Amino acid sequence: MNMKSSILVLLSLTVGFTACIKKEVTPLKDEGLTFVKVLGGSSPAVVKSNPIDFVTTSQTFTVCDVRKDAANAASLNRATTVTIKDDTAAVRAANPNYLQLPTNLYTLTGSGVTKSGGMGGNYTVTFSPGDFVKEIKITVPNAQLLNPSRLYGLGFTITGVSADSKISFEKSIVVEIGAKNSWDGVYEMSGTFTDVVFPAFVYLGAQQYSLITISATRCIVRNDDLNGGIPGYIFSNAGAGTYYGSYGLVINFNPATNAISDIHNYYGDPSLPATAGGNPAAGTGAPLYASSNGRRAVLDPSGVNAVQSNKDIVIKHWLVQPSVVPNGPRSFFDERWKYLGPR
Repeated sequence: MNMKSSILVLLSLTVGFTACIKKEVTPLKDEGLTFVKVLGGSSPAVVKSNPIDFVTTSQTFTVCDVRKDAANAASLNRATTVTIKDDTAAVRAANPNYLQLPTNLYTLTGSGVTKSGGMGGNYTVTFSPGDFVKEIKITVPNAQLLNPSRLYGLGFTITGVSADSKISFEKSIVVEIGAKNSWDGVYEMSGTFTDVVFPAFVYLGAQQYSLITISATRCIVRNDDLNGGIPGYIFSNAGAGTYYGSYGLVINFNPATNAISDIHNYYGDPSLPATAGGNPAAGTGAPLYASSNGRRAVLDPSGVNAVQSNKDIVIKHWLVQPSVVPNGPRSFFDERWKYLGPR
């Protein structure tokens, strides 16, 4: 009986305590705020990649998606005006190597969106009653006017909104724009390698290549694993990693057949910039594209030498250096470049 009495007392206390808690809980009223944000944005700006095709035909795409998160139906049904800065400082902060996209290379599109002040000016985005999404779009009439070896940037930061709204923390974004042909991307190179002069030179292992657009049908082959990323080939010299100085690839494709039409030595092409691997300015240029030490890149006609249906590239090629091997190739490469994804 004493135990039962104790339990009854405990239950009574628990009920009383719970009742006290319930008395302090009040229903949530409609006290939310309306926020305006950039979809996928942050503060400071985050970077979103937006590659475009390296073609002369017009391309239109969204560069900034602006959202109005209305607190209630009344707020949704009010017009809201948003000011967005063409944020050149955010572009520089995101990557000092970005080029600001020149205003003469694109036109602004999208309803309810206007701009004043040119590069570094301001966009005005107007949400009509009932609107909660507005897109800033641009049209690039001719992507081949862009420098395909460089990346461009456009920055967007919300700087002002109507009095009935607040600026979200998700207020800023930088859009990276690069003109890319069909073969531009990241690949994993694997295969075999032989140097007829030095048998100790053998295949080291898989390496990451980036194919970088320099024309509608041509790419630089950058070895991302070599000295921070330069054209070149890493091999093993009796167990130690090394590479050929002044030797790397530029590759040409046939867009009609997806076959490799030609290759040449990057360091024999004076139109290309110098790297830690050598100076192309000392090269001969067309047609042989020999580097200053006489090295040339030649496609082996016995290879498949084509892009596969899964975007892998199968290629055989030679390093020719007449000062070392007067007749025939010095080195033989038989490779598959497995496509990993966009650059």
